[in-house]
Amino acid sequence: MKKQLVLGMGLAVLATPAFASKARLQALGESTFGSYYINDNRNIFLNAAQVNNHKDLVTMEWGNSSDTADQDNNAAPKAEGGVFFGNGNMVYGVQLGAESNSSSAFRAWSGINTAYASENNVLDLFVGGDAGIKWGANLTYSKSAENELAQDAKQEAMRTRLGVDAGNWQAFANINIANKAEQANGAQEFKGKTGFQVGGSYDLNDYRLFGEYQSIAGSDEVADVEASVKTMIIGAARTVKLNDKANLFTKAQYSNTKCSNESATALVISNDASNTDLTCNGTDKDTKITSVPVTIGLEYDATSWIVVRGSISQSIMGTVDFDGDKRSQDNTTRVNAGATLKFGDLNVDGVVGTTDASNTTTGNSTAGSGGVLRTDTLMSRVSMTYKF
Repeated sequence: MKKQLVLGMGLAVLATPAFASKARLQALGESTFGSYYINDNRNIFLNAAQVNNHKDLVTMEWGNSSDTADQDNNAAPKAEGGVFFGNGNMVYGVQLGAESNSSSAFRAWSGINTAYASENNVLDLFVGGDAGIKWGANLTYSKSAENELAQDAKQEAMRTRLGVDAGNWQAFANINIANKAEQANGAQEFKGKTGFQVGGSYDLNDYRLFGEYQSIAGSDEVADVEASVKTMIIGAARTVKLNDKANLFTKAQYSNTKCSNESATALVISNDASNTDLTCNGTDKDTKITSVPVTIGLEYDATSWIVVRGSISQSIMGTVDFDGDKRSQDNTTRVNAGATLKFGDLNVDGVVGTTDASNTTTGNSTAGSGGVLRTDTLMSRVSMTYKF
């Protein structure tokens, strides 16, 4: 009995929480950059007006330092965190270290060594208010001066997010203002084009309808080639309270992505929601991906100190067109699981497992064997949130 109690307490300490984290959203099959229908602090990166719903808290995400070449994903999470305060009808806050996967992917595609010229020391400033309609705005900035010890690398990035939340409908516009990087005194040089992500949602009966359009592009200034990714998404989602402890999340969407690549180098952008990557192969030049993914998630408040969650997702219909070579998508079934450990107003979150055999992250799987739950290092994507 004592051994069981000790084991239970040990698993609890290694487990994790539920208010606001990348781990929670990934375990429920959502992007770590925000969800249209699951209430989470990470939604401020999708719609800045969501900052009004997540105030008086401190959040921290464990991960690698920002000067690595990896994009943020479950295998190699990036460290970041922030604090948000409410003051009357106003909310303001700061987030540190929230790098863009798209920015890192485009820079790597152009030949820039992102270990030296990634978005370093990213600063995000948020402000929001409620004037009958909730509104929010954000400014993202990152700049690194020329560094002789890092191959004379320098970079700069600037983005803004604008959003409104009227209760039964929401709208947002996220705009890339500047994104450029240079290395070896111009031997490698990347310049981002004006990019944007616009979208919104509308509540209809028990469902939330949502849609967005995103366009990202950049150029390798030395080779004089360009690459671009354009994505359209429309879908519907629903949250059902099964009882006083369990919530069921369901979502279906249609996604159409077009990627154009003039270079021989592949463009690879990490997709944290599905544990797969968007790869625009340089030899195929143009790639079109059409899919209809369905996601089912469950979150269960098991005890006063632990919440467990999981999801399964699969594209029920999908094709990939590699420059005229059309084929069906590979197996898209994914299962994620996670947990939250609650210490009063302090939560600790984490991912406890995936079915992706290629993901060899400690705590998720062993090499070539997806879905293995390890007890030596149980959690990945560990985060902490404190509500004050």
